[in-house]
Amino acid sequence: MEPTVDDLLSFKEFPLIQEGNSNSAQLNIDSPKKTSPSRESDNVSEETETPKSSSFFTFEYYQRFFDVDTMMVVDRIATSIIPKRAPTDYLKHNIGTNPDLYGPVWIVITLIFSIAISGNMASYLQSAGNHQWRYDFHLVSVSATVIVLYTCLVPMALWALLKWSIRTDEMDLEEQAPYSPTILSLVCVYGYSMAIYIPVSVLWTIQIPLFQWLLVATGTFLSGFALVCILMPALKTSKYSFLITPTIGLVHFVLASGFMLAYFRPSDSHEEPVSKLVEQVKTTVATIVAHKNVTQ
Repeated sequence: MEPTVDDLLSFKEFPLIQEGNSNSAQLNIDSPKKTSPSRESDNVSEETETPKSSSFFTFEYYQRFFDVDTMMVVDRIATSIIPKRAPTDYLKHNIGTNPDLYGPVWIVITLIFSIAISGNMASYLQSAGNHQWRYDFHLVSVSATVIVLYTCLVPMALWALLKWSIRTDEMDLEEQAPYSPTILSLVCVYGYSMAIYIPVSVLWTIQIPLFQWLLVATGTFLSGFALVCILMPALKTSKYSFLITPTIGLVHFVLASGFMLAYFRPSDSHEEPVSKLVEQVKTTVATIVAHKNVTQ
């Protein structure tokens, strides 16, 4: 018998599914199972394992040398400028445990462009009224070469010298061997020691020779003395500390005076004598040639 329209439109009651029915589908919305304590301890031990040392040619190897904050960089810059600000064990417990390249890299890059720009500015002031003046782009490459070589080769030479001239008598008297800084620690110290020459290079544009030499002496004394104070614990372990200590300050002075004379020298004291010498040579050569023509 086919259902009528009234049967289709009428409401019907269906039996309720009992909760205990094993045939009904159920959805478990409970939280995931918790890991057992033994499993959790295994996970913690796996996470806290020491990471394997990265290769020398990977980015992760150098990433740790840039893991510093702003306050650490500012503190190391201040220590490299203010003499005797660093404690006695500063090189071993501060720089030695966490040497960084972030500060030295930015200081070197800033100093390169600071010297190049200030040097061209000084050249423009020296040739005031000369409309043929041009910007010298070679100053950037020359200053970059000198500064990079200084901050890399000098620490390497100092490291080798300290290793070669270490005192053996102190090693016999002490339980531990004397502290010898690594190459990276010395590069870090020397990189921060260049920070004082950034404002000095800007002030070198003032064309007063006495003031320029005063800046050379001030920058060399502050930076060189602070550098020697930081390196003093390592310098004491060398047999030739009485020679290495003044040499560090002398090399620092030669670098500063070289930059001042090469990039910021007044035109009256250097360019005019050279031009006069060239004119004299030309006049002498022309006189000799004219004399030979007359005799012939």
